[in-house]
Amino acid sequence: MKTIILTACIAFASLSLVSAKAKIPICLPCESIETVQELPKDSEIAKLMGKNVNVAYMYKQYGALWMSLWNGDGKYVLSDESNTSYLEVDAQMAKILKEKHNIDIETAGSPLSFWKKIGGKLVFLIIAGIIVYGMIPSKDKEVKPVKI
Repeated sequence: MKTIILTACIAFASLSLVSAKAKIPICLPCESIETVQELPKDSEIAKLMGKNVNVAYMYKQYGALWMSLWNGDGKYVLSDESNTSYLEVDAQMAKILKEKHNIDIETAGSPLSFWKKIGGKLVFLIIAGIIVYGMIPSKDKEVKPVKI
């Protein structure tokens, strides 16, 4: 009897709630920063900032399941090496970037890859199309009776 009580006490003491429910990763909106070009450590901008910075592109990303469905509000910024913080580019820095590093951020377009611009939308549309097609009921084939 003592062993049963001891076993029951150990069993109840070791119970814990475990939730193995997976969450679908959804990003509404997430700020993303991608490095466009690394600047040399001895550049004028690094001297002005007091630390090494890179030219980066910051944008808001809307996505699901690691797919970028929509990107917006993109602009060029100066980011640190780890892309965790950024600084806005003012007119003086834009002029230095254009003259010294041949980077014209005022007229440059979006440097995002094809996958980030269009690829996620295509995959999402294909998956949505397959789901919609699967929900459409099929027509029953008419069966003709055969005499045996």
